[in-house]
Amino acid sequence: MEIDLDRVARSDGRFSWPGGARLAVVLTSEYEPVYETKALAGGTPNYRDEAERRYEVTRGLWRVLDILSRHQAKATFCVNGASAERYPESAKAIASRGHEVAAHSWAAADHVGLSREQEDAVIGRSVAALAAAVGTRPAGWLTPRAQITGNTIELLAKHGFTWHSDCFDDDLPYAIDVGGKQLIEIPRSALTDDTALIGNLTRRPLGSSRALLSAWIDEFDVLHAESKSAARLFSVNWHHCIVGRPGASKVLDDLLAHVRRHQGIWFATGREVAEFWLANRV
Repeated sequence: MEIDLDRVARSDGRFSWPGGARLAVVLTSEYEPVYETKALAGGTPNYRDEAERRYEVTRGLWRVLDILSRHQAKATFCVNGASAERYPESAKAIASRGHEVAAHSWAAADHVGLSREQEDAVIGRSVAALAAAVGTRPAGWLTPRAQITGNTIELLAKHGFTWHSDCFDDDLPYAIDVGGKQLIEIPRSALTDDTALIGNLTRRPLGSSRALLSAWIDEFDVLHAESKSAARLFSVNWHHCIVGRPGASKVLDDLLAHVRRHQGIWFATGREVAEFWLANRV
């Protein structure tokens, strides 16, 4: 079915989040120590890239979980199914600390180019792996590189998801009608993703971790100021092979310290935002 995202209902922000908060703070990350990488010349596996990703499960994830605990901040971890299957103890640890485990497809492979049947199977396989690891089905979904197909949104509704985070077109959530079902979009920004300024293994970095902190704080400060007249949502996203590293982890620590110095804040998971939106129709 064709879904026209230009015609969804947008909120004017004339509402308050739970507890009278004016700014929802949604912290998201991608946890994917199992990652489909391209082989090097001659078919040699890319062991260098695999080692970088593996850092997520050996050290990065645990450092981030400790930082979140110190600041009493909840977050949403977008976990791919292959990682949940290979490292179920880490997925359980995320959930046991009160964070949300959302779905991030299977092993970071692109959805673009998949038939409807193939994409349906990938989504179903991912849901099953996460449910087996943490005991509950995921409510939220993030597509690798946020590159959805013409079938993705309809398939997510079919699989019972309540929220989705692949769009970049608002500072507030909105509801997408999918054949009579409501899928809540929780928009994100490429400019508050750690790869935008720090880079990754396949792209030359554009800046440093300090530049990332400045970008995050600037985004927060503008939205916090705007929230005095209209409710807003602040969202950042990171990867544990980047922000989980010792030096870069201080960026998250410093951001949370900055946020905690402000009033009118609601730390929320994607699931909590979606449930609020569905209940209040704001």
